[in-house]
Amino acid sequence: MQNYELLIERIAKASNLEKEEIEKKVEAKKAKLSGLISKEGAAQIIAAELGVNFEDQELKIVELLPGMRKVNIVGKIIELFPVREFEKNDKKGKVASFVLADDTGNTRVVLWDVNHIELIEKGEIALDSVVEIKNASMRNSEIHLSGFSEIKSSTQVLKDVKTEKQSPKKDLIEGVAGQEIQFRGIVVSMFPARFYNVCPECNKKANADGEDFVCGEHGKIKPQKRAILNLVMDDGTENMRMTLFSSQVKQLIPEEDLEDPAKQEAFKNEILGTELRIQGRINKNQLFGNLEIVANNIEKVDVDKLVEELEKND
Repeated sequence: MQNYELLIERIAKASNLEKEEIEKKVEAKKAKLSGLISKEGAAQIIAAELGVNFEDQELKIVELLPGMRKVNIVGKIIELFPVREFEKNDKKGKVASFVLADDTGNTRVVLWDVNHIELIEKGEIALDSVVEIKNASMRNSEIHLSGFSEIKSSTQVLKDVKTEKQSPKKDLIEGVAGQEIQFRGIVVSMFPARFYNVCPECNKKANADGEDFVCGEHGKIKPQKRAILNLVMDDGTENMRMTLFSSQVKQLIPEEDLEDPAKQEAFKNEILGTELRIQGRINKNQLFGNLEIVANNIEKVDVDKLVEELEKND
């Protein structure tokens, strides 16, 4: 509820009203809408009714809410994903994304404009860069930049940024496509690992050319193998297929061990029935129409640590 409290403080300050009065208005709005809206959503409506506008203000990540427009923010890139190419309606395009952090939290940023993406491809914006973003919009829990948005390097120094993924704890049965999620679940099935070759320079997929491998950007290369692993998770409310890419696979087992059939089988026997704590994103499989999880972070449940967390929440 930290973002809700900060939102109330901002509204109170901008409207010269007491926080208690703002909270009463929020509760009244929720009641009027039969509870079909979150406190944050009701607070946004109250802000609009009071003429309070958050546009063009520099915000912290914890203050971001779905539906916000003209978002301005400064943060540090703590994770950078490879640029992806896609084809839609016979037109080719690119999309880039990274995780942006400040001292209040972190969130995913998605770039659609070729000029913004070029900054990443040229290395002008890279891992650990501090960037300033202007005129972005919020879609679900992500910051999206269009051609009307701006992104550039910032001279601000950000030291104590939140690197732990900020995903809401949810049951799988509540999951919807495009949503970040955090849950605990049991591994109920594991599929054979698959491997693909990547360029050691840019980590993009390498294509076979006879006996050689070629990267579209770096030419003939000596590729590196990367593993993809699929598990089925069950949290007691639903079961869902989950994909682990190289970084996440390494959190459970060395990739090279999966190339050995005996070691892979031993790992399968060990991991089945294991409880894991997952942070990831729910995507919709376009071929079959079902929901799947793409894991961002995985750890085996530490019972002692879990008891400590439960005691803190009591």
